[in-house]
Amino acid sequence: MPITCTVTRATTMETGVELSASNLNALGEPSVVVPSISLTDITLENFAVSALPSNGTTGRIIYVPDGDGGSPCLAVDNGSNWLRINLGSAVSTTDADEYLTSE
Repeated sequence: MPITCTVTRATTMETGVELSASNLNALGEPSVVVPSISLTDITLENFAVSALPSNGTTGRIIYVPDGDGGSPCLAVDNGSNWLRINLGSAVSTTDADEYLTSE
């Protein structure tokens, strides 16, 4: 998802000014405006076991439709291996409060 940012300089220089560290520092601190980002969905890359990418990018998470003995799972790259994250039961639509009991 591309993000568009706005950068504004504090001052400008005339044409023909030598590009030196002191002249560049005279431009001042840039003001960078980054718009707020709201994600509604995250889509993981999808790889079958037979087509897993090379590991070595620690922290990368992918979806593997056949990675848990033929069943879907998530996998995380620990820098050396793809480690399976088993998917649990289906998401419950029942209010969790129903399961609380008082003594």
